[in-house]
Amino acid sequence: LHPDTLLVTRMNGEPLTPEHGAPVRLLVPGRYAVADVKWLVGARAVTHPFTGLFQSEQYRYVASRGTPEGPVTDVRVTSIVTEPEPDTAVRRGHETLVRGRAWSGGGTPLRGVEVRAEYEDDDRHRERGWHRAHLEPPTGPYGWSGWSYRWTPQRPGPYRLVSRATDAHGDTQPPHAPWNAGGYGCNTVACVDVVVV
Repeated sequence: LHPDTLLVTRMNGEPLTPEHGAPVRLLVPGRYAVADVKWLVGARAVTHPFTGLFQSEQYRYVASRGTPEGPVTDVRVTSIVTEPEPDTAVRRGHETLVRGRAWSGGGTPLRGVEVRAEYEDDDRHRERGWHRAHLEPPTGPYGWSGWSYRWTPQRPGPYRLVSRATDAHGDTQPPHAPWNAGGYGCNTVACVDVVVV
């Protein structure tokens, strides 16, 4: 009944294909697509949660360290690094614009994005401090936000650029993904390896 929920029959101006859920697919913004019903041919109101195969057995998080048991629903807070691309050669002493995208589920706004440049030397990480990135307004209530950070590397060698987003509830991307059988909701910190020359 949420006003932003859609019953979808077309994608990118073309009729929806069976691979994407034709004849009709439910689309609930801010939720993982696996939680949205495909191949919809009818609907009826029920007074209790539906317990079909996918809702009760397949699209669920299995309880493990850091992950409670329950259905896959809202998209978890996530960020990615889009620039520079992996294995890019970056000039020492010159400002490099690090950019990316971040989003969160259920219409929860982002609080911010942080970036870290890890210098790699014999598997020991240096420069571990997090730096606040500039966060752009979201593309819509459920859309991503662009972010950017100006980085000037001072020493040559391999670096790992890492980003993490935090939403308004205080949820932050974890450094490692809690295990679950389906691999759902993976939102670990984003990494891109570059070389400073």
